[in-house]
Amino acid sequence: MTPNGLDSSEAFVLLDDNLAPEGRALLFEKPVEILRCDRPQDAPATLKRMADLTAGGYHLAGYFAYELGYLFEPRLAGLIEDRLEKTRGTTPLIWMAAFHAPRSLDSEALAKILAPAGRYETSTPELSLTREDYIVKVGKVRDYIAAGDVYQINFTFKYNFRFSGDPTAFYRNLRCKQPVSYGALIHDPAHGGSDPESRGFDLLSLSPELFFRREGDRVWTRPMKGTAARGLDSAGDAEQAAWLRNDEKSRAENLMIVDLLRNDIGRVAETGSVEVTDLFTVETYRTVLQMTSGITAKLQDGVSFRDIIQKIFPCGSITGAPKVRAMEIIHELEPEARGVYTGAIGMIGPDGDCRFNVAIRTLMIEAAPIDTANDGAQETVRKAEMGIGSGIVYDSNPADEYDECLLKGQFLTTAMEDFELIETMIWRPESGYHLLDYHLERLEDSARYFGFRHDAEAVERALKETARPLTDGRYRVRLLLDRQGDISITSTALAPPDRDATFRFVISEHRIDSRDPFFRHKTTRRQLYDREYARWHEATGCDEVLFLNERDELAEGSRTNVFLEHDGMLVTPPLSSGALPGTLRRALIEDEPRVATEAVLTLKDLKGAMRVLFGNSVRGLQQAKQLDTSTANKTSDNTTLKAG
Repeated sequence: MTPNGLDSSEAFVLLDDNLAPEGRALLFEKPVEILRCDRPQDAPATLKRMADLTAGGYHLAGYFAYELGYLFEPRLAGLIEDRLEKTRGTTPLIWMAAFHAPRSLDSEALAKILAPAGRYETSTPELSLTREDYIVKVGKVRDYIAAGDVYQINFTFKYNFRFSGDPTAFYRNLRCKQPVSYGALIHDPAHGGSDPESRGFDLLSLSPELFFRREGDRVWTRPMKGTAARGLDSAGDAEQAAWLRNDEKSRAENLMIVDLLRNDIGRVAETGSVEVTDLFTVETYRTVLQMTSGITAKLQDGVSFRDIIQKIFPCGSITGAPKVRAMEIIHELEPEARGVYTGAIGMIGPDGDCRFNVAIRTLMIEAAPIDTANDGAQETVRKAEMGIGSGIVYDSNPADEYDECLLKGQFLTTAMEDFELIETMIWRPESGYHLLDYHLERLEDSARYFGFRHDAEAVERALKETARPLTDGRYRVRLLLDRQGDISITSTALAPPDRDATFRFVISEHRIDSRDPFFRHKTTRRQLYDREYARWHEATGCDEVLFLNERDELAEGSRTNVFLEHDGMLVTPPLSSGALPGTLRRALIEDEPRVATEAVLTLKDLKGAMRVLFGNSVRGLQQAKQLDTSTANKTSDNTTLKAG
């Protein structure tokens, strides 16, 4: 066990709400008993033992695999054996451990727990279905829908990859990329269970979806159905959310699953107590927007956890409707067992209160090593997988559904380097921070977009404290905000401005990607800008580098917004061209009297301008002149590049 870390010699369960304002996690350690059910015939005894343990005052935490649901429906029970042949020894039907009371952790305490984690490495994930094979399978789903067998099928497939190193480090990285309310890290190090060939595993889950929660005699469920890509900023998110909320296909799918779950919950609820609390609510996650709806009910007297799980598992949002026929079709068309993916992960207290998520965005890493004798591998390499899927209705476009699946898995396949948010402003003794409100609003907007913790009062206090000793002259003040909400501020004295100086600029041959959200936010992820400025400054002595986007539209400078003067009015590129929403730019456009407006600009507009100016809130506006770079040492390609 590493200092303050997790003991990998014993099983543990971490349930992690990464969206709570101060973080909220429960750590279950030192199990008194582990229940591992690998064979269908052992499931009733395992469920009974779970009830005995909670009645004895213990807390349970673990998971149920999707295929366990076959046992709760007579029509499906015969399907389970051939499914288990593909997962035997790696993914038990039930894995639950009994613990004494868990440790409650806030974000700071959890950070200390995860901090000692080591390094890890993954291979490039490979999909279990090609786009072509997926389209054929979805065609068969549509045939079943057209024949009237079902209304919807949630069709899934998997990413498969190799893993080596520390799973805790992997989880720590993934939870930064995909903050959710229902994260989980489960570690089972040892052999055991009812199958002599069973092995341990590491389960990493970043699920945004609540399956059900019970408190006393009430139960809540929150199905998730409907997905859209994020916008480039908060305004773009709002547009995408409005589209998703009003999209007929997404609303129909969501309502279909709401009706299914109302029916399921009704099997254990008092008559007339089932109600929908909200419909078509859009929630924002790191890479996607998701539509959810809420359902609640009062439970019948004497309803046990076993009653609930047998009546509503698995969640209808990951099967389709009607549920039983949908599960038969899933069994026929999906090439492999789902295992824990689309099952449920959670906890049960001694008082019967419980909470389980739907195990989506969930990775399973087998404990048994892969034979890599011929690969030259220096570390133990293990098999790993993560499922992805979407709901298919008759008018689904198969290619679009495939892309939606990839979008949901983007947090696994896209590397994310850590970054901070920046606000750079000028402080003057006579007026304080210039355009302070605009800077604070931009910081808050970016923090909300990227899911950073942000305490507006703490930011203002830190700025006031920084300004206290600044009595003479002008200062550039640079504020950094990290993902956990920590603030750091530096100040640098500035020389008096030379208003008559002319900015000398060059045009980069590299094109920026205007669809990259990092160009809409001021962050430390600015390697492209810094690299290009350093290269061109060394070659030409220039003061600024102007970038064009993939459509050859003017975007912005490496440190400033660009403005062209036409007929007495300043014109600047719109944000859609890849421009940062600079605070000086905003002031010039919004404040009275207005002196600037937005328009798509090209090199032709640049050449025809009466004047070219560059500016930001620290430098102000400065007239600029383009340098001749025909003899400069430069590269020749015009590749479209991302912000990083």
